[in-house]
Amino acid sequence: MASSNKRFKQHSQAVCTELDGDVALFQSDTCDYLVLNETGSAIWNALKSQPTLVELCKHLQGEYEVTPDECKTSVEAWLEAALEKKVIAVVDD
Repeated sequence: MASSNKRFKQHSQAVCTELDGDVALFQSDTCDYLVLNETGSAIWNALKSQPTLVELCKHLQGEYEVTPDECKTSVEAWLEAALEKKVIAVVDD
């Protein structure tokens, strides 16, 4: 992730649904999808406020027992996968 100042949001073409207790995201333009675990669902829901990576990590560290480094590494990986699948987007300045 190049900049910690980037803000992230749910992509406008991403459809969210619950399947057997799991959250599933579908990108209608690309037909890509992601099935989220509990932590992924927490990230997805936090994206409603268009947070930065730092803000996301602070939120998750309040919810889960995770070190700052582990959190940053895991959230960055999640964001990169979600950006690749186009279910999230970077907020335009």
